[in-house]
Amino acid sequence: MRKPTYYLWRNDFPSQEEFEAERKKYADIGFRVVTFLDGDSNTNIHDGIKALVKNHWDNV
Repeated sequence: MRKPTYYLWRNDFPSQEEFEAERKKYADIGFRVVTFLDGDSNTNIHDGIKALVKNHWDNV
């Protein structure tokens, strides 16, 4: 069975320690944690992924 994915935005946390604690919390209960370094965490992540794939698909 595949692990569910949980998305975290690094800029939502005031310190690296708080970010790591949150990341570890989700990883320890079985999530695959994907981290974004910047961007708006209120944006629909699926729209961003679709745009990323579309932009890179044109280069193939």
